[in-house]
Amino acid sequence: MKILVPVDGSNASLAPIEHLVSMKRANVPLNVLVINVQPRFHKHISRFTTRTDRDALRAERSAAAMASAIASLSAAGIPYTAMTDTGLPAERIAEVAERESVDEVMIGTGRHPAWLRALNPSIAQGVMARTDIPVSVFARGKAGLFEKYAFPAGVAGAAALILAGE
Repeated sequence: MKILVPVDGSNASLAPIEHLVSMKRANVPLNVLVINVQPRFHKHISRFTTRTDRDALRAERSAAAMASAIASLSAAGIPYTAMTDTGLPAERIAEVAERESVDEVMIGTGRHPAWLRALNPSIAQGVMARTDIPVSVFARGKAGLFEKYAFPAGVAGAAALILAGE
């Protein structure tokens, strides 16, 4: 089974790795592609730096983001290929999934309250919108008290002030 696992260096993005280790123990044949997508630099930064320097920085950041995933896969004896790409994460992940003919994309994400998900659609949703390849999302973590109560109350208060001013 060929699986694409995008990682960004966060603990949440490693959630699929634990599932892959369980699959390996169940003798499921696995071939894992670990990918990290680095953003493009703004044109003002690009103007004052060389392509070689930008590529070196992206490679360094990508290696750091994939280090934990690679270590876990190696320790479990799961064959993998590490890849780095540049661009918008959802677009690049979907394109690589199609190009590499993977069977599934497994994305780890943090758990956020519904209002935050509405403001910032996830990369997983973007990948699902761009490909017919199955996407499994592994949520990890809990929203803190500030995320649950303080920020929504502040947003509601600001909205009330705007409406009152009109």
